[in-house]
Amino acid sequence: MTITEGSCGVTVVDMFAGMSRGRKTGSRDRRHRGTEEDGTEPVEVYRESVTRLQTTAYRNVRQTIAYATIFVAVVATWMIFTGDVTPLRLPWYAASILGGALGLCTYVVRDARARLYVLAAALVLTVVGVAGIFLVS
Repeated sequence: MTITEGSCGVTVVDMFAGMSRGRKTGSRDRRHRGTEEDGTEPVEVYRESVTRLQTTAYRNVRQTIAYATIFVAVVATWMIFTGDVTPLRLPWYAASILGGALGLCTYVVRDARARLYVLAAALVLTVVGVAGIFLVS
């Protein structure tokens, strides 16, 4: 098989022979091995990006839970103002509203551990309130 370039013909064998011209015998043993610093830089970049992703994911989950508790509190407050609450269901609505208030407090608390506890309390109160509302109905 011949590939023609202009006036000279180049065969496939010539192409493969030309690819190996620059190699010396035993070139595998002489290959440049990077220093330890060359290998640690990509690892550090990878660890940093994973840490950033985990931090962002936690922040998104925290905000979503806080928004959900606030939404339930707004709906519970609306139900109280429209008069749809019976005295039997009032404590459950109050628990939902208190959970929403704690959901709002997660934006004020600066300490990560305290914010986690406030968010957990908001979630528990909201779930107990909603479960109580549906069980009493």
